[in-house]
Amino acid sequence: MSDEIPEVPEVVVGRYAAPRVTIEPVTAVVSAEPVTGARRPGAYQRVLLNTATGGLAFHESTEHLEPWNPAWKAVTDVPRETWERWHPGKPFLPGAGVHMWFAPVPGLLSWTVDCGGATGRPYLNVRTANELLELVAPYAQDLLDGLFEAGGELDWSAASARAGRQLCRLTSRYRQAAQPEVDSDLVDYTEVVGLFPQAYRPQILGAQLDALADECEGLTRYLGGPSHPEITARYGRPYSDGSGIAVEVLGVRSWYRTVLLAGDPRPLHDFRDWEAEHRPLPGGITSQSTDAELDAWAAQEDDRAARKGLRLIGAQRAAYGHRTHLREQEWDRLAVVGSEVARLEAELSVLRSERLGLVRNAIERGRSDSDIGVRARMSRQAVHKIRTSKTGEDDDASS
Repeated sequence: MSDEIPEVPEVVVGRYAAPRVTIEPVTAVVSAEPVTGARRPGAYQRVLLNTATGGLAFHESTEHLEPWNPAWKAVTDVPRETWERWHPGKPFLPGAGVHMWFAPVPGLLSWTVDCGGATGRPYLNVRTANELLELVAPYAQDLLDGLFEAGGELDWSAASARAGRQLCRLTSRYRQAAQPEVDSDLVDYTEVVGLFPQAYRPQILGAQLDALADECEGLTRYLGGPSHPEITARYGRPYSDGSGIAVEVLGVRSWYRTVLLAGDPRPLHDFRDWEAEHRPLPGGITSQSTDAELDAWAAQEDDRAARKGLRLIGAQRAAYGHRTHLREQEWDRLAVVGSEVARLEAELSVLRSERLGLVRNAIERGRSDSDIGVRARMSRQAVHKIRTSKTGEDDDASS
């Protein structure tokens, strides 16, 4: 195995052409007093940011204003649409880490305002809620402006993650942003791979675009870990308790996605939509199709889409998935067939024993081998073998 480090492509990952943040003014707030039969409120006030529109809003859950259904023994029993109405958006948690960075950027982000409940701090009123929105708006804009975009797909960057952390601090009880060095553990992959080319994984470029999230997850998880001491030494920030060094690498997926797109201006078209429009499957694909045949089929579909000015995503994965589906069907069918064969063989064993007894009786009564064979659906030779056999067993099991 060669230790030679492959040449790293020159990549400039595009930034999101972000909308301007617009504040939705707060005109009223809900009562903090729960209704009869409702659960007592906790921190029910939130700041919401719509990453597609730039809308910045103050939201209050009405969970404490609606009687709790006795059938709900746990929050997991609450209907999904009800829970999402109470708690919209994906929470940006103060300790948000790699699990957030390799996932798609949510369309709606949420920050919990640290007040009410066990905090002993009063809930925000109309004035203080509007003041909070004004306070966090610049950081919300920084978050949107910092996002990477590759082929219409958003990805986290170190800048957007820092802004998200600042919103966590500004919605906390302290309402105080931190100095930049506090978030020095956040770094973009484009910077890491430029300084440490051994962090480049060319094999990822063999993946389909729709599989990039899975392929890049490992890099996002582990580049900041102990297996890469050169990266942690350069970018690491020690944990406050001295238990280790924190480094979080962002923008991995958008970097590889940019390389794969290679400036191709064609609009991306998901294979699921292509399948709905053109029904190319099964396309001659069987459970026995080889990888080469599947790759050729996917290339053919890519070419068909290209003639329509589209860049198809996921044809290869769909082909392999269809073959897997056919093989699983065969595997399930084997159980059915095997069960039926076993049942029939058990029945056949009983009938064979009965036939053997009837053949022996016919032999003892002087019937000829030919006559017995015709009646028993056996060859004359098989009847003769029973006649001359010491055991008198039916050896014509295939008859």
